[in-house]
Amino acid sequence: MGGAFGKKPSDAHVVWTNRDGEGEGKKKFDFEYLELWAAHFGVDYETRTRVDHERSDQPRGQHVVIFEWEALEAETMELGDTEWTMGRQRTPRTFIEIDSHGEGRIKSWSSEIVVDVRELWLDGPAVRLRTSAHGKKAIDARKLLADGKRESERSVS
Repeated sequence: MGGAFGKKPSDAHVVWTNRDGEGEGKKKFDFEYLELWAAHFGVDYETRTRVDHERSDQPRGQHVVIFEWEALEAETMELGDTEWTMGRQRTPRTFIEIDSHGEGRIKSWSSEIVVDVRELWLDGPAVRLRTSAHGKKAIDARKLLADGKRESERSVS
């Protein structure tokens, strides 16, 4: 299915480069497939535009697959006799985020890394990627969802 003109190498590819230049060519994207994959595995998918200073000082479109959310506790403020409680906020806890330039942030339960994604494809529950500095890697989405760490699996008293 691939070719010399940068066609999608397989139906499972989300990010790829032209074949010439040993993968150093222009990056191409199929974020719709990433969104469908996230829906299939029951994880959240979001798009947004923001500045991530580790990648750029300019806003970039972000495509984020969120495996687990972290709830931040409500904050209470007092001013004289009046008390305000700011609501709970959620922030992504474990996720894979790819921006519109093909740079990514991957956060697991214990680590976080920023990578230049040259190729990313989906293989069942695995996200496989090739980066410019770290070579080939595989991330098993089940591990980011495992061990009762998901907020929805915790019992609430």
